[in-house]
Amino acid sequence: GMNMKEKIAKLIDLKSIITLSLVITLEILIVKGNKLDSDLFLLFSNIITMVITYFFTKKSVKEGE
Repeated sequence: GMNMKEKIAKLIDLKSIITLSLVITLEILIVKGNKLDSDLFLLFSNIITMVITYFFTKKSVKEGE
């Protein structure tokens, strides 16, 4: 039990770090937005949306089992 909980905790920490770093990067891009290509911004925001959706979907599936 304990070992599995530690693995899950590490996984959640990693997800949080990745999600936070993506959001921070997006905020930096927004602040410097006038230098940014709109197509590139759209691509990046789509990637963030996919990553976050994937994490939350995975989490829901795991909890549902």
